[in-house]
Formats: sequence, C-alpha cells, structure tokens
Amino acid sequence: MADIRGLVDKGESARPVSVLLAEDTRTREVAARLAADADPSSAFGAAVREVFTEVANGDQVIILRPDQEVTPAGAADLLGVSRQFVDRLLADGGLAFRRLPGSSHRRIKVGDVVELVGERERRRAGAAAIRAVLDPQQG
Repeated sequence: MADIRGLVDKGESARPVSVLLAEDTRTREVAARLAADADPSSAFGAAVREVFTEVANGDQVIILRPDQEVTPAGAADLLGVSRQFVDRLLADGGLAFRRLPGSSHRRIKVGDVVELVGERERRRAGAAAIRAVLDPQQG
C-alpha cells in the first residue's frame, strides 16, 4: 500500500493521521508483548493484536477515522483498485463524495470507503455460495 498520508485531506479542520512505526528494537519488543497480551476472542482485541503485531514486525500502520476524507486516489489505494474505477463509482453514485468549495476536487469519507469494502466482500461471498450450489463439484 502506498503512503496514504499524502492522499488524506489536509483541510483546516482535519486532525493528523495516526501513523505507527517502530524504528527501534525496544519499541518492536514492547509492541510484540502488547500483541501477545491482547484478547483475540473479541473483534476489538483481534484488531489491537493485529495492529501491534504489524508494528512489532516493523511495518507501518496508518490509522484513519471514518470521518476523515481521502482523495479519489486515496480511496482507490484503500480499495485496491484503480483511480479510474473510483471515478466510475463516483459518477455512478456507488460512492458518496463532496466537492471542495469553488473547485472540481472531490473528497470521500473513509467510512464510506470502508462500507464499500464490506459490501464488495459480501457480494463476493454471496456469488461464491451461489456458484457452490450450482456446481457442487467445483467447491
């Protein structure tokens, strides 16, 4: 994934993006301990464990709030698709956006992008289930 910090709206009301990166061994060790202590039985605990595991491995973790906005290129990066595909989603109404005042530039809420990711995953799972029923030898 590209560095999303350059793709997040930096308007006056925007708070900074949270970036977690352990550049030293001690911090990675602490992150590994915290990951081991996180309770994986809940969704929150599993997410915390995943974040600290990534930090412990020396990977960069970027945390975005649902109300933060990204550019179409940032949305494409989060979705793992091309910016042109996001442009088509915006034009077709598949993804909500707002235009910056006096500009043609668009901004998309991270929460809307996350919702779209979930919807796409549900559709894929549904399509796979239908294929399995129609052709049980393939599943």
